[in-house]
Amino acid sequence: MDVFSTMDEVVFDTLGVVARIERDGGHTVRSHIVVRDGVERLGEFQQVIGRSRHVLARNREWVFRRGDVVALSDRTQMVEALIEDDGLVNEAVLHG
Repeated sequence: MDVFSTMDEVVFDTLGVVARIERDGGHTVRSHIVVRDGVERLGEFQQVIGRSRHVLARNREWVFRRGDVVALSDRTQMVEALIEDDGLVNEAVLHG
């Protein structure tokens, strides 16, 4: 096993939570994701105009799409946009 795979497992096991993710009102999975709260949204002149919640998932478990519904223990939110996908981990911003 390579170093990244080992570190990837450690990060998701330590910082991750199990969430229910639903797509198109029918397909539902439970996946291990990392939640990043309070991520700054920057405006045109790099001023902070808001904060948002981002979620990260390993591509082998789930690849987020706009409209997916993520249910965590405190609330349910819809995926607004995919931020990044490096081929191993994908990150999405949640609406609201």
